[in-house]
Amino acid sequence: MIEHDTILSMLKHYGLDDRLIGWIRSILASGTSLVLLNGVPGKTFHCRRGLRQGDPLSPLLYVSTADLQTVINKACDINLLHHPIPSVNGDFLII
Repeated sequence: MIEHDTILSMLKHYGLDDRLIGWIRSILASGTSLVLLNGVPGKTFHCRRGLRQGDPLSPLLYVSTADLQTVINKACDINLLHHPIPSVNGDFLII
């Protein structure tokens, strides 16, 4: 899973236009889910991570994410990054 903000930051880094990134942000933010419990739907919640299956944009965003993972792995291989990587909130990011 990858945070939507990370996907958008990557697209900005790749040089995509702010308007296009805004459209992609809107598409990602529109994803909702709910849980069925004994056939009764629960409250709807917004998805903040991952990509939607069947969305035509998802394969492109998935490849971009895989590219980021490749960069992180190479940085670990040449000792630029070390495990565990601390995140902003003090938890550790597991790769």
